[in-house]
Amino acid sequence: MKIAFLHYNIGHRDGVNSVMRANAHSLLEKYKKCRIYFVGSSVRPLIEEHKDRVEQIDVPEMDILKKSKVEDYSKQEVYDYMKEGVDLFHKLDEILEDMDYVIFENPNIGVHPAVTYAYYRLVIKNAQRGIKRKLTYRMHDFAEDRRGNFINLMKFRGSESSPYWHKVIFPRAENLSFIVINKKDFTKLQSHGIIENNRPFYLPNPVNDRLYYDDKETSEKLRKKLIKKYSLNKYSKFLFYPVRIVPRKNVEEAIFLTQLLNIKFNENYVLVASLKPKGKADLEYFNTLKKFVKEHKLPVILGINDMVTLKRTYTKSKNIKTFGLGDMYNLCDKVISTSTLEGFGLFFIESWFFNKAIIGRDLPDITSDFKNKGINLEHLYNALFVDGSDFKDFGTLSKRLNLILKLDDSKFLQQLEDNNKQTFAGFYDPINTEDEEKLIKKNRKLVLDNYSTDVLAKELKKILDKTPSRLEFKK
Repeated sequence: MKIAFLHYNIGHRDGVNSVMRANAHSLLEKYKKCRIYFVGSSVRPLIEEHKDRVEQIDVPEMDILKKSKVEDYSKQEVYDYMKEGVDLFHKLDEILEDMDYVIFENPNIGVHPAVTYAYYRLVIKNAQRGIKRKLTYRMHDFAEDRRGNFINLMKFRGSESSPYWHKVIFPRAENLSFIVINKKDFTKLQSHGIIENNRPFYLPNPVNDRLYYDDKETSEKLRKKLIKKYSLNKYSKFLFYPVRIVPRKNVEEAIFLTQLLNIKFNENYVLVASLKPKGKADLEYFNTLKKFVKEHKLPVILGINDMVTLKRTYTKSKNIKTFGLGDMYNLCDKVISTSTLEGFGLFFIESWFFNKAIIGRDLPDITSDFKNKGINLEHLYNALFVDGSDFKDFGTLSKRLNLILKLDDSKFLQQLEDNNKQTFAGFYDPINTEDEEKLIKKNRKLVLDNYSTDVLAKELKKILDKTPSRLEFKK
């Protein structure tokens, strides 16, 4: 059984790569005759284990990390996309010739129109000829949510020489199925005409249980290292925000909440937001936060990429080189989120797996799937009102940051609590109480029952099998 995962960049530190890695590990362990192929522009090896059954095939043309290249697509015409796409189609067709299953990750977000067109051509060829490959489009995002990308795709206008954009990003074929990662996107998929006959499936992302470490002593070394490096109080409690520090993650609100808890409960909470961004606009946001935190000596650590990677890495002498994500979860007191936009929202369930409560802002469109499984997230809030506006919408970034300084004013704090009684009733509820322990125990079991890598690997295999190959069609 040969399964290929196609993604623009393989080994990049993003959510899609995390999902592919988790799926692949489980499939390899469950199906001993399974071989996995990762196809895309290689950044670094995605899986170090199972080297005899995993192959990473570098296709540099699929790269989207070079910003100049991505910006060029907005200047190109549809014929440029098609010319590059045809060349890529032939290359991928040869690479995928012997595959049983092919999973296209985020195929239609429009970040690389030539790749989208190449995938479309692969689907059409598969449908027209007696090919055994079973194809699956897995959507983590949609093109219409990214205006610039969507405009590029709409250049496919359906003329005599180019297909219509909707047909390109949502091709129909008897041997093609579609996967979305939340119920909201399932509805969106249906709005594009992908109905039962087109085999749409809902499959949530898994929690990667391979990131968990029983070895708490090593995690404690990370705590000591953080305390020493940032000159922190030895009794510091860490609030972990496992995200890339970009505007939609609304990190300033997480800083606000950290200060609020310290003042309210006379605590020593330190916020740790994990990943430093790369893009110019995102770096401007990051640097603004960092400057503000430094200027006002706030208990905040922004960007620990140099100390914490997805998994532990070691020197040749077997000493810790970088700690793993699981170490950060082990040592933190709680997880926090103030994000305003998520595709899946893994941390809403990942936190419970690591025996930690998550506090902060709710995203009902995302968390409704988790709540339907029984996971209790009632303590999360939908809005935090300041002078009649939700914090996330309160003026400019500078104005929101200045709200953090106002927390020292007892009158401001009292008014804030008066205006958000229901919000704070839930927010304060799991703070160092017996309720927190009960909540963690119950939610963790539900996460394991519904979102473990093993459970979802079985579901993925079922979906792949429900997609008929061309050879299975009845004459």
